[in-house]
This record gives sequence, structure tokens and C-alpha cells, in this order.
Amino acid sequence: MLGYFSIYKSEDETFSGGLLVLNENGIPVSFKYTEPIKPSKIQKIIYGSNLKNYLAFQILSSEELYSPHDVDLILTDDSDLINYIDIDKVIMYIMEVSSDKGFEVKEKEGIIPINQNSSLRFYSSKVLDSLTLKKLKSYIEIFDIFEPFTRLKEALVYICSSKEK
Repeated sequence: MLGYFSIYKSEDETFSGGLLVLNENGIPVSFKYTEPIKPSKIQKIIYGSNLKNYLAFQILSSEELYSPHDVDLILTDDSDLINYIDIDKVIMYIMEVSSDKGFEVKEKEGIIPINQNSSLRFYSSKVLDSLTLKKLKSYIEIFDIFEPFTRLKEALVYICSSKEK
């Protein structure tokens, strides 16, 4: 299973985080999220620029988040998270780049071709084993690996905007 994790910050500095879990065909099997959190002034002062990373760690370190699904890999659209979150799951920041390079992996980063003109560039929190890379390549062949971030962000925006302030 593949997890998509993102943290949304609204204009009024309310945060919500969510994990969308997809099966091997790209079909959602679970969506878990935090209720909107509005940090206090003292939290903003104490955590400073690490506030988002602290919230992400609190969310991702929860065992309840993954049960009953075995998530192989967590993809994120936030490059900061791979450097600040240390959990047993692999967290991977991905982006689409114009590239005609072939498959290339070095330690915790690499490029995987998507089509003739674009590739997936990734940065990982851990060194990837061959099984994880094989699963990632199979997901890329089956569905648009970037599209679920759009759904996840729309859901988090909805969660933050639908709560009474």
C-alpha cells in the first residue's frame, strides 16, 4: 500500500494533516486526518519554523494512522519532512521533472522515468531496498502517482474551511 501525506496551512494559520492510503491500483482504502489545529502564540514562539515539522512528526508517529493497513511507503509533497521525521516507514518527497534520463538511484535519491519527457525525482528518508523501488515503479506504471496529492490537498482545505472558527 502507498501512503500520501501532506500538511495544509490555511491563511489564518490553521493546520490539518492527512494520510491517504491507496492500494496497488491507486484506489483509496483509508483516509485519516487531524482536526484543524490552530497553534497558540507560545507554540509559534517555541517551535518557530519547526512548527509544521513538529505537527507532522506527531501525526506520522501515531500507530493508529496505519492500522489496519501495511503502508510500504509514504509519499509527501513537502521536502522538509524527509529531514525532520524519523519513523520506521520510508518517507519520500517526490516531484515531476522534465528529463530523458534513465532509471538512476544513489543512496537516498534518484530518478525514475515516467514517460519520454518526464521523470519522477525522489528524495528519501532512508536508503531504499530493491523491493521498495520495484513497488514504486509498479505504482508509476499503473496510475498517475502525483494526482492523489491534489485530492489530499482538496480534502484538507475542505476540513479546515468547514470547521466553525
